[in-house]
Amino acid sequence: MPARLAPDQSRGYLIAVGVFAGLDTEQRLVRRLLSICPQRAQVAMLVAGELDLRVLDEVENALLAHGAGGVRRAHLNARAEAERPETLGAIENADLIVLATVHPLKLTTLVGGTSLAKLLRRRNADGTPIAGLGAGAAVLAEHMLASGESGATPRMGAVTLAPGLGLTNRVVIDQGGAASDRIGRLLGALALNPFALGLGLDADTAAFIGPDNVLEVVGHGGITLVDPSDVGPTNITEAGPQAPISITNLRLHVLVHGTRYDLDFRRPL
Repeated sequence: MPARLAPDQSRGYLIAVGVFAGLDTEQRLVRRLLSICPQRAQVAMLVAGELDLRVLDEVENALLAHGAGGVRRAHLNARAEAERPETLGAIENADLIVLATVHPLKLTTLVGGTSLAKLLRRRNADGTPIAGLGAGAAVLAEHMLASGESGATPRMGAVTLAPGLGLTNRVVIDQGGAASDRIGRLLGALALNPFALGLGLDADTAAFIGPDNVLEVVGHGGITLVDPSDVGPTNITEAGPQAPISITNLRLHVLVHGTRYDLDFRRPL
């Protein structure tokens, strides 16, 4: 669950960002990120696993070019590094925190249960925005979509859910959007957990979830949002291994740059 808020405190933004592909030529995403931070914001980039350094360099350069005061990277390769004073200090003093990883489980296995995980939840509860980039986007949620097969049809055993950081329990996030042929894994996750909304992120597109639980879309592509509030009959309890899953009465929205959606009342604005 998300950390408790003080009576006079607002939670910080959560930003789920699709894979970085250099398609957002107007840099709308970076400019919107910095707009929710103080001027000359200090950015901490928490990196788990061997990511493409060119991508990290491009993200860092874009942030600096649009007004960030500094970007500090903290690399995690072992759980002990999640307890290092240097790593905790970088997160403690950041105005914006960016989580980047090669695989959602890579980050959660290194961070889960550590002082760093507790600090991330506290900083967000204190008002600090936290962004998940690419596979790091899935980590933001309480119910993390850890892996799954591509394709349009959900199948038993084709999706794996695991505990995430728990910064929000409203959504399940897949960093593969409509163009990646991964809607089936998102539908499979919702069949297992129909409480949450499903978000599928296109490349260079982000869902900005504000303290009021209103989602704003920023960037190049779109966000596929699946609402299982009124889910109908399903065969999930009878389907055998690898069998297709029947799931009915879902609502599907495709949201693009500038559109907003209320996660509490489950309606476009």
